[in-house]
Amino acid sequence: MPLDILAQIAIGGVLIGGLYALFAFGLSLIYGVARILNFSHGTLLAIAGVLASILYGALGASPLALVAIITGLALAFFLFGWGFHDLLLAPLKRRNHFEASVGTVLTTVGALIVIGDVAATLAGPRPRNIPLRSDVIEIGDVLIPVSQAWMLAGIALLTVVLQLVLTRSWYGRAVRAVTQDHVGATICGVRSRAIHGITFGLGTALAAIAGVLYAMVYPVDPYTGFSLTVKAFTIIVLGGIGNLVGALAAGLFLGVAEAFTAFFWAPEWAPALSITLLLIILVAFPNGFGNTRKA
Repeated sequence: MPLDILAQIAIGGVLIGGLYALFAFGLSLIYGVARILNFSHGTLLAIAGVLASILYGALGASPLALVAIITGLALAFFLFGWGFHDLLLAPLKRRNHFEASVGTVLTTVGALIVIGDVAATLAGPRPRNIPLRSDVIEIGDVLIPVSQAWMLAGIALLTVVLQLVLTRSWYGRAVRAVTQDHVGATICGVRSRAIHGITFGLGTALAAIAGVLYAMVYPVDPYTGFSLTVKAFTIIVLGGIGNLVGALAAGLFLGVAEAFTAFFWAPEWAPALSITLLLIILVAFPNGFGNTRKA
């Protein structure tokens, strides 16, 4: 096997892995802070991709329009996520643990179905994408699309910014306080419900950004979200819940693994890889990588 072919496969896997990681960031934050498994997370990404494709065609194919679309959708999805949490999910926390957990799963799964069906009715079920023209960087026989290279660099920069926000800002300190001791943080004046709502909104906004970038690479329709949610679960389990750097590394690993699986085996087996990895991780490390202890 020529090395340039292997390098081309690896680069393609790294590019899509970066998108997986960005998508998983939001789910990792939401579960790490609010302890909510948002099964509608992937559907929100798909809807953002569909909306971005429609807006891109309406506003004109230009980089400025794309920046405006990403900014607008991120803000709109942030507000939607905050409202969704406060109106539908926060009241469930008054119930006991079992009822709250089951209610959260039913609510987010119901949102997955409703949002997908409404989007398919309004925008149609056909796949959409953002036809972005891009130059190519040639390194020998290896081709790297410039737009995807900038995309990966932006994801890495966003990872650093989010990590700094979570470790150096007041919001980050409040998040850690609420995560470690909900009652103690409330006594100290931290509004836990507001922190949970902001975090849910931030995670939803990250899903929207990832949806726009995903539509620049792959076609997306309102019903493609659930498989992406499974990938995000795999990434946060592999990289560690709340660990953004670990999620980035896990996303890159999953992207490269899928690329080589599709090339050497069959493309239809690549999506099954995330489920297989998730099952192996849950069986081999039932307490997670970061929580394993010696007996």
